[in-house]
This record gives sequence, structure tokens and C-alpha cells, in this order.
Amino acid sequence: MIGWTAVSGASGRDRLLSEIAERFGTPTYVYDLAAIRRQVRRLQGEFADAALLYAVKANPNGEVLRELARLGVGAESITLGELERVLLAGIPALRALVGGPGQDARLIDRAAELGVAQVSLDSRSQWELWRDRRHETNRFLVRINPQLDPGTHRHLATGAAASKFGMPESEALDLAAELARDGVLAGFHFHVGSQISSLSVYERLAEIVGRVFTARPEADTLDLGGGFAVPDFPLAEFAVIARDLAARSGARLLLEPGRFLVAEAEVLLTKVSHLKPGLVRHVIADAGMADLLRPALYGAQHPVRRLGDPHGGESADLDGPLCENADRLAQGVPLPGDLKRGDVLVVEQAGAYGMAMASNYASSLRPAEVAVDGDEVRLTRRRETTEDLLRLEFP
Repeated sequence: MIGWTAVSGASGRDRLLSEIAERFGTPTYVYDLAAIRRQVRRLQGEFADAALLYAVKANPNGEVLRELARLGVGAESITLGELERVLLAGIPALRALVGGPGQDARLIDRAAELGVAQVSLDSRSQWELWRDRRHETNRFLVRINPQLDPGTHRHLATGAAASKFGMPESEALDLAAELARDGVLAGFHFHVGSQISSLSVYERLAEIVGRVFTARPEADTLDLGGGFAVPDFPLAEFAVIARDLAARSGARLLLEPGRFLVAEAEVLLTKVSHLKPGLVRHVIADAGMADLLRPALYGAQHPVRRLGDPHGGESADLDGPLCENADRLAQGVPLPGDLKRGDVLVVEQAGAYGMAMASNYASSLRPAEVAVDGDEVRLTRRRETTEDLLRLEFP
């Protein structure tokens, strides 16, 4: 099989994808590890002094994590499973952060045992669990809900006032004072939302950042999270704002990129199963919401095209195989008029929250995952089988 570096241009890339679809079947996720490396270098170029912690929930594939470990990127984990994946991939506990609103005793005990460097506290309740379990190397960030509208989908507006994430400023400062007395305060954590495209929310955040670091001058870390929109996030402009916030706070900068590193590095290959002309032209594919949930969950829009065909065509809904009206990958997208059963379609920008959110709904089998790295094409996760699906229930 030809490798990524052996092809040139879009046609060569599509020849490779065609071979992958033939060899591994569909649906299949395909990662370009070189594209991930390019995104890491972009961030490192803008933030030479910042700590980059990959948000594992975006894509926990072992090959992706191993590549990020080789590049010196750390990791942000919100579950015990994510933390164990990170360690197996070679990211050390000293480059790890544990966060999220649901930290339980098992995760906390394991993170304390490992000496995870940083913990983001989402509530005082979490600190009550951590207080008597913590390791001497654990340092704590306090997550603040800035109560700002980030101008994104309501499910992604983690910094909005009604969001479940973080604490109001006054409560956060009370907890920070307690952590400071115990000598374990690292700083403050803000994550205003996901798919952020406008920088105005960060400009509005500056006043809050200034207040809390003035109140707690011993704090030395500013975590601005991630959530950068894909595609076309104004990275250079954001870098100016973020570096200025950190400098004025006297803090080191910490970022948690997820989608930004992996979304554009991956495609989902799916095959046309059936065609249904009518008032709405329905193209039924072998992939749907069980494989890529984002369109159903967020109304996310992914570019879609026929493999080997750069042109659009007639409007169609690209629907999945399940008995759900929301089971679709795209709505009103241009697809060729001569589309036929068996044609392979490419769903672009599918590297974040794609396979990570895939499920066995309706006893679906989760897709295969393939990584392309230079001249090498390798299966990183085999397609599930019916035996895999049933073994926990019918041992």
C-alpha cells in the first residue's frame, strides 16, 4: 500500500484513501499523523513558553497519544480511563492534569498515587475529596465560571452563567485562599467554550483574570483551556491576547488544545448503501450518528465529498443507517447526481469527537481506525465484531 509521503496532491491522497477503504472496509477513520505534528508545531511556535496539555476527550486513540508524547505534549484527563491511556502512551504524570466536574474517589486516588502534577478543581466538593488524599506533588487550579457568552452552540458554552462548569468568582477566591494557606495553590483555570471563533470573549475575560490574580498574588499558573474553532481559528491574534494576560498576571500559561490538534488531521470514510430520490434527496450511508455524533448532537457541519471527485453536485442529505431522524452526517450538501451504491464518501474534519463519541447504539459496531505516517499505513484499532459486542453480556 502506498503511504502519505508517496502521494502528491489531492488525487494522490484520494488514491491512498481508496486503498484504505478497500483494505479495511467502511466506516473507517483515517488519521494523518503528520498533520497533527504540524498543528503542534504551530502552537509551539506561538507559545514557546506555555505548557500544552492535550484534551484527551477529543480523540483518545493510542497512536495519537503516543505521537503527542513523542512531541513533548502533556495531557488533560477527565476520567480514570483517560488517565490510564495517557500513561500507557508514554505521557508522564508530571505532564498531566486531571480536571472535569465528575472527579471521584477512584480517579483521585490514582492521580494522587501517580503524583499528577496539576489538578483543576471544578467545585469545593472536589477539594473535600482531594484534601486528605493528595500527594505532595499535586498542585491545584481553581476553575472559574466567568459567566460570559462565548457565542457558540449552547452545549459548547462552558463559560456561560448557566453552565455546570467551574465556580462563581467569589466562591473560587474563597477556595483559592484555602489552597494558598495549605501551600498547594497553582492558579486559576478558565475555559470559555468550544468552537470559539471570535476573540472578543477573551478580551472580556481580561478583567476577571486581572482581579483574581491581584487577589491571589502567589498564584503562578493561568490555564486558558482550549476550544479553538476549526477551521480558521485566528491563532496569532489569540496568542497576543493570551501571552499578554499571562504576562500581566505574572503567571505561566497553560493551554488545553484538543480539537485544534486533531480535527483536520482525520477523515471518516463511509460507503453509500442506498439512494432515495424525492422531495429531499436522501443518501443512506453505512456510517451515521453511532459513528460520528456531532451533527446530531451539535448540528455540526462537516465537509462531505465523493472520494476522487472534487466537485459538488445536487443537494442531498447524507443519512445514517439507524431508525432515528437525527441520524445524519450532513444536511443539504452538494453530492454528485450520478452517485451510486458502493461509492465511497469522505467526511472531513472528523478527528475530534468522532470516534471518541462513537457508540454501540442499535448494536452498531464501532469503526476501524487507521493511521498514516509517512510511508507507513497501519491499523491502530480494528473494527469491532459481533463477538466483541456480545462478550460482556453473553460470556
